[in-house]
Formats: sequence, structure tokens, C-alpha cells
Amino acid sequence: MREVLFTLILLATTVFNVLGATRSGFSSSRPADLEGQFPRLGACPHPHICIFPPDVSTFLPGSYFDLRVEFHAYNNETFTPSSNKVLKTMIKKGNGKWYKMNDYFKLHSKKQQPTLEAWNFNWVNSIETQYASILNNSRKPISVNVTSYVWRKLKLTDPGEYEIKVKYGSEQSYSVKYNVVKPKKPKNKAKNVILFISDGTNVGMITAARALARKHTSGKYESLLSFEDFDNLGHVITNSVDSLLTDSSNSASAYASGHKSSVNCLGVYADSSSDPFDDPKVELITELIRRRQPGKAIGIVSTAFGQDATPAAFVSHTRKRYTFKEITDQILNGVHNWTSAVAPDVWLSGGAEYFAGNLTLNKLNYYNMFRKAGYSIVQNKKDLLANKDKSKKLLGVFRKGNLDTWFERNIYVNNTVGNKAAPDLSGNDALGSDQPGLSDMTISALKVLKKRGGRDGFFLMSEAASVDKQLHTFDFPRAWAELIELDVTVKNTIKWLKKNNEYENTLIIVTADHAHAFDVWGSVDQRYIRTHDNVLDMRNSIGIYGRAGWPGYFDNDNDGFPDNWSPKISLAAGTNNGPGHYEAWQTVTTGPRKPTVMDIHGDYEGNKNDPAGKNGAGLIWNSNLPYGSYKGVHSMSDVFIYSNGPSSELFKKTFENWELFFKMAEAMNLMFPTKNE
Repeated sequence: MREVLFTLILLATTVFNVLGATRSGFSSSRPADLEGQFPRLGACPHPHICIFPPDVSTFLPGSYFDLRVEFHAYNNETFTPSSNKVLKTMIKKGNGKWYKMNDYFKLHSKKQQPTLEAWNFNWVNSIETQYASILNNSRKPISVNVTSYVWRKLKLTDPGEYEIKVKYGSEQSYSVKYNVVKPKKPKNKAKNVILFISDGTNVGMITAARALARKHTSGKYESLLSFEDFDNLGHVITNSVDSLLTDSSNSASAYASGHKSSVNCLGVYADSSSDPFDDPKVELITELIRRRQPGKAIGIVSTAFGQDATPAAFVSHTRKRYTFKEITDQILNGVHNWTSAVAPDVWLSGGAEYFAGNLTLNKLNYYNMFRKAGYSIVQNKKDLLANKDKSKKLLGVFRKGNLDTWFERNIYVNNTVGNKAAPDLSGNDALGSDQPGLSDMTISALKVLKKRGGRDGFFLMSEAASVDKQLHTFDFPRAWAELIELDVTVKNTIKWLKKNNEYENTLIIVTADHAHAFDVWGSVDQRYIRTHDNVLDMRNSIGIYGRAGWPGYFDNDNDGFPDNWSPKISLAAGTNNGPGHYEAWQTVTTGPRKPTVMDIHGDYEGNKNDPAGKNGAGLIWNSNLPYGSYKGVHSMSDVFIYSNGPSSELFKKTFENWELFFKMAEAMNLMFPTKNE
């Protein structure tokens, strides 16, 4: 079977397709990508050679990257580069001369040159192998023997097309092509950039939030969400380097680095080694700011724990997004022998357990380390809002884990009693009312960033993290509230920028990193569905087309949020890619929804104690996910991108997620190498 498989791979790699003139500027014939759910290694179509960054990667002039070359041999194959003493890597620019890598990059000393590395890994190459224990077959993974070189911290300064070629054996070779873009000066430079990321949000969620938070007359909205009035609107394509679907790590990483990557990757391309920190790195937008505009202030805000994928993507490099203790260290100290540490001027999030206590790297107290590095430290909403010294860097950590949802911070505060989530790890509670919201954190960050950035301005990433987290568990009311909180935050941000004479200088971007397959298809009579148990009667509570009447939410206090979260008429909504559960569209008052439980076979089924599923008497939604999936998953849908302010015209139309990095770099005039480079 193995011989047949590799015959097919070798045949496939002989097929060429003409890409034509792409956005990256490539026009040559390139090998076709291979299809399949079980690739040997992402973005590695050749049967023996892998090169990372992969084919058609794009770079800014002078931006740093690592380059790894891997040779793969299988099971008992005897040919290896080490035994043949051949693994020759060369580079050329355009139609120019070929150079050995060490010569081209002037790596003259042995200390600068890479050494040969070797390891092996197991390749699960088919669905029959993946589920061998369930299918009761004897399929085993293929053992892959790896020989590798890695060149660290390279840069290509001159714009144009480059080719990297690896020769192995006597005749065989494989090459990839890179494009170093020609830098552009912005027509209207953005002194400041604010990037709002509404994690997991699709257009359906925007539509739902508008229906809840905005008044209408005769079917006409009196106003739209704050960011819907922005000058430009576009779409972002979200897939990863090797999959239709992305997770928050490599989707946010594409925004932060300009490179697509694989699931769970932050600021790296995934190689095949077991070490999560030796994968080839690419430079982040924040690292580039530190090198090229060192006076610009940087801020990171998230309602998640700070080591979570999206905030971490702007400061860290790791193959595994779950290396939380190391990510905490990288926030402050960066990566050894890489670029300067980002050490943001402002960091506001959850995740206290990785700043102090037994879960930190080497059990270090990072609160003390940040304090010694010149940070003011706040641990609750009151102290955050009272922070007076805007000239000092600011670290705010407000609870263990993710911040509680808007519901638990504003309505059902008693749900946070007993959580023992105090950020000082005292064992006390972190009550929802003591935790700041997204608007509190964003405005507090802006005050410090304006002071510290001065004439050089600032870059701020602010994430509404729990839109995604609540959609994963089908807690739609909480997800809507998180998105409405973003709407209010953007409104307050614009107000603050205008008051502080920064509005005309600031590019504001509102987007999502990926989507969930969420939509609304009608309305629900909640009184009727609560008082009927028969499945047919419950289905009749759903109004479609002419019976899809407007929901009964209202906002009499004009704070931007509905005053009532369980009206008689609410939205019939959901996602189409999740485990089996029950659905009755109820608002859970006792805490975030828990829709599934594990059955005796290790799979997941509906939780009969779930109030939003009417305690097991709701409509049954059958699972359409693989065995053992306990929550909903992302979709491949494009996401929206709203932009306003200087250079916002760069963000309209449709583009891929990696291009956001280059557009932000152009807007901030970061594309040109400095004299010191």
C-alpha cells in the first residue's frame, strides 16, 4: 500500500499548473498542491523535500524569517542526505546566478552556519489509520525519518522574485519561489491603527446584533451598528496554509505576520519536529514596529486570557498555542536570538494563573518581572479606571482564565460568586462587577498609548474574544451581548478619538479572524416553546417568512444593550456544525451554557440539564462532527472588514487574511527598511 501511495504522490507532483500573474507577482508553472485530509506535513507537496516558508510566500523588504529545509525518508528506506552527503540548498534572485545559502547571506563562520539535525515522526496517512482502533484494523502510521537544516533570522532586502532550490541525490531537486514586495508609501499615512477583532463573527452575527440593538420603524432601522457607518467595507478569505478551516491561532497569526500557517501555530510555519519552539519564525507586525518605528506605542487588549491565540499571535512564536507559560514569558522577553521583544506598552486581559503561581515558567512571578520592567499593575476595574500615570507602561490582569461574559459582568453577577478566580491568586473571587469590559479596557489603553506614543502614534489590537467562545457552545444570547459590547466599544472609541484630536489620524479596522456557520432563519415564540413539550408543537413556535415577526428586545436606558434578554419573541438562530444537543433558544441565567455531556462510549450527546435546550425536551440537533467532538467548530466563510480613516481605502474589496499585514504596514509606512538595517 505504501508503494502505491508514494507512486501516486510522485505522479501528482509531476503535474504542473500555470498560476498566471498572481497578486504575489509569480507567473511560472508550479507543482499542483495535493488533496487529502491527511497530508504528511502542511504546505509540503513534494514527496521528500519540505521548504519553509513554503512556495509563493511574500515578504516585506528586510523583514526577518527563518528558513528550514527537511528531507523525508520513509520506514526502511536507506537513502538519506546524510548518507549521500548531499542536501544542497541554493538561492537566486530573478534570472540571476545561483548561490549557496551561506554564501548569499554571508554566513562565513561555522557558528553562523546551520548544522545537520535529525529526528523522526509518525505520519497518520489515511482515515483508516486515524480510526484504526475503532475500525479494528491493523493499520499503523508511516515512520518518517527527517534530516534538516535551518537558517535563522534571514532577510531579503531587494524587492523581486527569489527562488530557493534544494538538490538531493544526483539529479533530483525541489524549489519554491518567494516574492519580496516593492514597498509603497501610503497616500495618507495612519499615525495610529486600532485593529478590532471580533473573534468568530460572521455577517449573520452582525445582522442578529443589529436586530437586537437597534430600533426600527416600518422595517427600517433608525441607525446601524457603529462600525457599519465606516467608509469602506471588504471581505477577508480565512483559510489556512493547508486546510479549508482555520483556528484563531493561525488566522490571527496571518494578520500579525503576513504568512498563512497551520492549526495551532503562532508566528511560525509548522515543521515536523517535536519541539514547539524550533519551527521557522516569521516577523510580526509588532516586532516590525519596534524595529522601524521604535517610538510608536503598542497595546494588546482582550476579553480572553492573555495567553489565548489572538492576543498571543501579536507577541509570540510557537508551534503549539497551548504553551501558555512560555507565551507569558515571550510577552515581556520575546524569543532569544530573534528580534526585539514586543513588551507592549499596554497589556489588558485575563490569564492570571500564568503570571504567578505554580503554572508559570519555572514558577517565576511575572507580576514582579513586569513591575521591574517599569509597568504599573492593575487587577480590577476600579484600579484600571483610576490609573493616573499614563506615562508608565500598564499591565492589567483581571482574573484567572477568560474574563467573564458581559452577562456575568453586568446582569448575573452572582454567577461569579465562588469562582476563586482572583488575579492575585489569593483564592478569593473575581466578581464579574470587578472585571472591566472591552470598552473600559480599550479606552484605558488608548489613554496610555497616546501619552507614550506621542507624535509617533500607536498600534492597538482589541479583541472581543467571547463571541467565538459562546458560539462554540451555542450560547447565542451571550455571544450577541459580546458583539454588542464591541459595537458600544467602537462607538466610545470614536468619541474618545474625536475628543482627543486623534480621530483624523487614526485608521480603525473592525474584522473577525474567522467565522462560525451562524445564521438566523426566523423568530421564536419563547412563551409557546416553554409551555409545550411535543416536538411538533415546539417546532411550530418558529416563525418563518411572513410569521418571522420582529423580536421584542428594547433599550430604554440607551446604553446600547437590550434591557430584556428573554422577550416573548426572540431569534431562531444557530450553527450547522456541532455535536448533538437540544435547542429551545432559552437564555440561561445560571451561567454560560453547557450543551453537551460525554456518553458511555466517549462521544458527546445533548445535556439534559441544559436550560437553553429546555432540559432535554428541546428540539434535537444531531451531530455532524467527528467522534468525540464536544463543541461546535469554525466555518470557512469569508469575514467582513470595516475600515475608516487614513488609508482605509486599502481594506475594501476582497483579499486574503495574510494581506492584512501588508496593508497595515503600508498604512503605517512600515514597508521601507530603515538606514540602520
